[in-house]
Order: sequence, then structure tokens, then C-alpha cells
Amino acid sequence: MLRTRSIVRGVLALAAIAAVALALPLLSLALDEGAIPPASALPALPEGARVTGEDMGCGSGGCWLELTVDAPQGMTDKELKAEVLPDGYECAFQGVFDLRRVCSWPMDTEAGSVQVSLQYERWVH
Repeated sequence: MLRTRSIVRGVLALAAIAAVALALPLLSLALDEGAIPPASALPALPEGARVTGEDMGCGSGGCWLELTVDAPQGMTDKELKAEVLPDGYECAFQGVFDLRRVCSWPMDTEAGSVQVSLQYERWVH
């Protein structure tokens, strides 16, 4: 009987430790409004397109990453925008333990380039 209690206590202690270990990263993500997604979170670019500029902006809704993407030769800025973000606004989850989505949207187009913004959007508030 004493051995069974010890095993149950040990299992409960391990479960509590695992719960805390899983909750801490999620809590830190929810509290970090200054976090910005990495440039690698940008939707797939067509062959030949490349990121030529990177900047960061912040406002009351958090911070975001601004990327300038140059179109490949023979592609206009509007065609690049339509290929990279066909719906104009795209959000995607990055992983199982990251409860934020990375949302991407085009900000501006210029001759041969598109400015795209990336920002974390939390679905747990």
C-alpha cells in the first residue's frame, strides 16, 4: 500500500512538472507583444524572387516585420503580389506548441517589388 502511494505521488509530481514545462513557453508567447516572426515565415517565393530589405515596425497591436521582395526578371510587382499572397492576407500556424499564427499581407508595391508585412497573431488571448 505504501509503495502504491509512492508511485502515485511520483506520477502526479511528474505530471505537474510536465504541465508546467508545457505551460511556460505558451505563457511567455502570450505575454511577448514585441515578438516578430522571422523572415523565414514569409510564404514561398517564386523562383528568382528575393528579399532585399528588412525593417521592423511597432504600434498598439504589437510589432511586425516588413520585408521588401524583388520580383524575378520578367515578373511585375502585381504578378509577384498575386503569386506570393493570392488572397491578399494569409495566416498560418508555425507549430504545435506555438499558439500564434504568422499573418502576412502586402503593404505596398513599387516597380518590380512588393513590401510584405509579417506579424504574430495569437488565437489565445
